[in-house]
Amino acid sequence: MFGEVPKRPSTGKVVDMNYDFTAFDKILPLPVYAWMAWVCVLNPSEQTFEELKPYIQEAYEYAKEKFKKRRK
Repeated sequence: MFGEVPKRPSTGKVVDMNYDFTAFDKILPLPVYAWMAWVCVLNPSEQTFEELKPYIQEAYEYAKEKFKKRRK
């Protein structure tokens, strides 16, 4: 979604990516955890939230699978 996954930042730092992490209503890489492919949105509109729903569902399904594997 954002190109190459960035390097993990040093403790207390943010990823080295050319984004305005203070922008509202925009899907962005999470400043600290972008290296783990996490995203964020500050103050999402209804439309942006709808765009996020498939990603939320995907993350939920992934978490369920990981949980199932740990219980075996």
